[in-house]
Amino acid sequence: MRHEVRNIPPAPRRLRLRPLLAHRWPLWALGAIPTAVGVMVAWAMFLQSGGKFSLGPTLDRGPVETATAVVRQVNPPVDIDGRRREEVVYELRFGPQQVRLSGHCFMPAGSCRVGDERTAEVLVADINLHRLVGGVLHIDRDWLRAQFWLRVLALPGGLLLLAWLTSMLQLRRVLVHGDVSPGLVHRVTEVPHVLPQMLRVDYTFRDHHATLRHNRHWVRRHGELGARLLEQMASGRYEEMPVLYDRRQPSWNRMLLPQDFLRTAPIELAAPGATPGSDTGRGTDSGP
Repeated sequence: MRHEVRNIPPAPRRLRLRPLLAHRWPLWALGAIPTAVGVMVAWAMFLQSGGKFSLGPTLDRGPVETATAVVRQVNPPVDIDGRRREEVVYELRFGPQQVRLSGHCFMPAGSCRVGDERTAEVLVADINLHRLVGGVLHIDRDWLRAQFWLRVLALPGGLLLLAWLTSMLQLRRVLVHGDVSPGLVHRVTEVPHVLPQMLRVDYTFRDHHATLRHNRHWVRRHGELGARLLEQMASGRYEEMPVLYDRRQPSWNRMLLPQDFLRTAPIELAAPGATPGSDTGRGTDSGP
């Protein structure tokens, strides 16, 4: 109605956070959930990387000594990360006391047979850490790396959150500094399969050049604006509602009620001729 258009505060306006944060909330949900999950899984992968998957780099840093190992078992080859490898079980004796050690590692397919003698490298600081030369202790699959989850989940989610933040700041600019125009509601429909329940409102308005503009967006069903739109949908008579739009980009617009804005405190004006600290509320005593 016209009186609601007049009740919209003048720019710059003080806006309540609820209509601002609720803007395009599905985009926020689609971005926040994979971002949170991706960060948590990546953090778990980062923590476990300090375990057995760090043994290979520890051997690479050394220092190591070599010894002769005998292959005892060769398991069938498998494809791992695009490479065909086989798990090889071996035994070796190391050091002056000829300590018997056994272990396993992954070698290129077809490189070892049972009974073969192969050179093994043993970590000097911990002789229980060893492997055959050319092999790897553990296959660090891509999905076990923190970078994989950051790239697959956190990065797309972060881009969606950035898009939501950009649209929210754009909406804030419209609502705080935009012009006000009466908008005529043409249709109100319910959005199915969405919680919380939403309505979709279609409306038109005229900008400052008297150009007819059309837009539609979602409105919370249980909000004040949603209740007004439900009443109009039930009665079949649609009324004019306040629409705020950007003067430079009128396609950026939004339908809101005056209740979505904070009222500015009234400015108290001093009485004419009064000076700070003077007591204007009392009468003066007359002299004798």
